[in-house]
Amino acid sequence: MVADGPHSDVSDSRDQEALELRLTGRAFTSIATALGMERSSEANLAFNRALRRQPAPAKDQIRADENLRLDRMAVAVRANGSLTEAEAVKRLRTIDVLRGRLMAE
Repeated sequence: MVADGPHSDVSDSRDQEALELRLTGRAFTSIATALGMERSSEANLAFNRALRRQPAPAKDQIRADENLRLDRMAVAVRANGSLTEAEAVKRLRTIDVLRGRLMAE
């Protein structure tokens, strides 16, 4: 099968794989490696594309679960006294970006 655009069967299948791996608790870095992607951000984007194709009840539950993960990450960043203020701010901004992608329609 040949990928013919951003919504081809091949990319849809890969996106779905990213979603399924994330639902098992895998980190985006691990998902990227498993799917042959160069960056964890590619896995995050694939996850979010697949998420937007889910029925509303499933999408809502997945978003709720991911938001809890992001909340825990933010708490951990704030509690990490070994980070410089700049490092903490950068990580918190990244969490905000991830949350924005997650909630986008």
